[in-house]
Amino acid sequence: MTTLRKFLPGFKATCLTVGILDMFLASTMLIGGVMEKMAEFNVPAQTLASPHYHDAMFWVFLHMFMIGVLITMIGILAENPVKQVWVARVLVLMHCVYFTLDVRTSDNPFGSALYQGPGSVVPVFIDLLYILLFLRLSFTTSVKKSEEAVVA
Repeated sequence: MTTLRKFLPGFKATCLTVGILDMFLASTMLIGGVMEKMAEFNVPAQTLASPHYHDAMFWVFLHMFMIGVLITMIGILAENPVKQVWVARVLVLMHCVYFTLDVRTSDNPFGSALYQGPGSVVPVFIDLLYILLFLRLSFTTSVKKSEEAVVA
């Protein structure tokens, strides 16, 4: 188990990976044009023409970018192992919410197919990856701390 633990990213590396990936993905959506990118998910033309939809999608991707900045900064600045565990647990819960929303709207047996096509499930898999990364940190760090307390 300790051999496997060597190859898995720690708290800082996980936060930097997730944060930078969020910023990159959001940037590509914003730079590529929100409506142009959303058209790839077969959103009806009438919806794409709506300024309200444009504003909502702009805010979604701007929010995703800002969350990426925040996660990156937490990864850089959080040094207390106990606080890292709690941050990881909160991030698991946050990404569970995002996972639920992405499953609900994607083109899959459990979703509404609001966004259609195979690309609509990509956010679901990204959310699942983030959940697994932070879930591992939620338990391995706390287990490691309790082992150290028992030895001391």
